[in-house]
Amino acid sequence: MTDPAASSSPSINIVGAGTMGSGIALAALYAGFRVGLFDVSGQVLEQAEAYLTRHLERKDQLHARKQLSLSTSLKALPPADLWLEAVPEKLDLKLDVIAQVENLAGDEAVIATNTSTLSVTALAAAANRPGRVVGMHFFNPAAVLPLVEVVRGAASDPSAVERALAIARALGKTPVEVADSPGFIVNRVARPFYGEALRLLGEGAADVATIDLAVESVGFKMGPFRLMDLIGIDINFAAASSVFEQTFYEPRFRPHPIQRQMVAQGKLGRKTGSGFYDYDDGSTEAEPVVWPRAGGLGPVAVEGRVWADGLRARLAEVGFELTDDWSQAAAGFVVAGSEQDPAGLLAQAERRLPAGLPLFVQANDVALSQVELELESDRLVAFDAWFVNEARSLSLIAGQALDGQVRQRAEAVVTALGRRPLWLPDSPALILPRIVGMLVNEAAFTVGDGVAEAATVDRAMQLGANYPHGPLAWGQRLGWDKVVRSLDHLRAEYGEERYRVAPLLRRWARRKQQLA
Repeated sequence: MTDPAASSSPSINIVGAGTMGSGIALAALYAGFRVGLFDVSGQVLEQAEAYLTRHLERKDQLHARKQLSLSTSLKALPPADLWLEAVPEKLDLKLDVIAQVENLAGDEAVIATNTSTLSVTALAAAANRPGRVVGMHFFNPAAVLPLVEVVRGAASDPSAVERALAIARALGKTPVEVADSPGFIVNRVARPFYGEALRLLGEGAADVATIDLAVESVGFKMGPFRLMDLIGIDINFAAASSVFEQTFYEPRFRPHPIQRQMVAQGKLGRKTGSGFYDYDDGSTEAEPVVWPRAGGLGPVAVEGRVWADGLRARLAEVGFELTDDWSQAAAGFVVAGSEQDPAGLLAQAERRLPAGLPLFVQANDVALSQVELELESDRLVAFDAWFVNEARSLSLIAGQALDGQVRQRAEAVVTALGRRPLWLPDSPALILPRIVGMLVNEAAFTVGDGVAEAATVDRAMQLGANYPHGPLAWGQRLGWDKVVRSLDHLRAEYGEERYRVAPLLRRWARRKQQLA
């Protein structure tokens, strides 16, 4: 077979003309490929043709339409360098398609599956020559998103993998090579993004809008609930269930009953007009968030810094005067972790800080209720120390005896920092540390399991899931040891294996490992 990257007119046949199939076809036409597109439904093919024509015309590439062949007969498709199945995520259906395709594809053609969660090794078993079968997982919208996960099945020939990588590059995509593992990289590492958000909602820690606001405030383009509505709650639930089942019911991947209830009600998101948000009024855009302006309110004292490295700089940046004299402070922050006796440091601060002023304590690895067992105070406010300098919102927990005026003063301090206060009940690891910490942990499990290297995992999550940072680079910046302590805190609070720390992550923390 000719190297697709060097060929003047490489070719691809796509089996399935739905959303993914037609999107991949559009990407191929943009890149100058000859494209054969099959579907059993003539109506689906007509819709795909209209979609492709419309988008080619918008890009002034209508001439590429002559490179497209449409057919309701597999046998009528022309020869191609790559045959790609993009049928619905049903094992039996995909096995049948691969078996049929092998009888039609030329001996040198690569056969690829666009599965997002099914085992490429299991799908390749449908072929007499499983070595020619690889995974090529595109992301929706396929014509826009740059990532393609090229998946090595247990029997995949290295030459077939190399040709698939070359074809992906010829399509203008960024391929990453991945070992066959449930969910590959993106659908595996992303599971806590949805799963922890659903657990926070189910526990009553925060509502849908608050969780989305917190997540979007740190740079994610969409919060987990807004994104589930866009993807389709049924599709997201099916992906979660598939990964859970394929990992022999690993607790980290357990789906949440809320998703199943939403699917049972037919509330699937934007496509049905209702999901976690209501779209019946025709609106699909989030309400704009008005973020507070920053400005100092007088002297602030800070004890410790390891859990909030940017706090002092942020306070100074927005006009707060930093003081070591707690008796002159208008508010105080104690940012010690659980290993640093936060209750003891708070007791000292309590004695020195004037009455009626807020005393903030970081709560990323310690419950406020635990601190309150050792220190009675009417001014305690727990806060998220990891993201005080990065997110535009700040999660807060009110102490059980928090005075109303002190609460107002605490909100004023947070607003002066340029952050929107989000009040939560006493919830382990708050919102962002819980979600981001679990993303870091799953990324470390993925590397430790040999699915891909750390740099590949980070690149995949940024390109395929549009994350603001690669989770492992993020974890290194936060501090491996701090992530480990937060996860250990979650495991102690819930008593669940779900929150056990990846062995590789714990080793990185011990060695203060720097990623290459």
